[in-house]
Amino acid sequence: MLLKASKLLVITALFSCAAFADKGHHHHHHKLVNVSNAEQAPKIKIIAHKDASAGWNLELVTQNFQFAPRQVNASHQEGNGHAHLYVDGKKVARLYGNWYHLGDLSKGMHSLKVTLNSNDHGTYAVNNQEISAEIKIEQ
Repeated sequence: MLLKASKLLVITALFSCAAFADKGHHHHHHKLVNVSNAEQAPKIKIIAHKDASAGWNLELVTQNFQFAPRQVNASHQEGNGHAHLYVDGKKVARLYGNWYHLGDLSKGMHSLKVTLNSNDHGTYAVNNQEISAEIKIEQ
């Protein structure tokens, strides 16, 4: 899906395959943290709002997940953690809350991906499929 500057886009959580990295995307490889109860697995969706001044305001809507910035680098605690933001396959930020301002990008189409990560940086997964959401935006 494509987001034009005047529109709003909502994409529900994707369970993208770990093979995503094999498609020429360059990002850190974190161990997968499989959720023990798939019915209560964390979920995420991204809403990208075009900022009137510059860039984008990204809203992360989660279920069964609590941002825990004070516990980063601590041991895994199911349902807690932070997120990682990738732009065009490159990790650009850790996210510790539901909102993030992303500055202007170069003109053209861009892919934004957010993964949910445990306190120990492992990527949450269900049946070895990472829990993430991905949208396309056009600058």
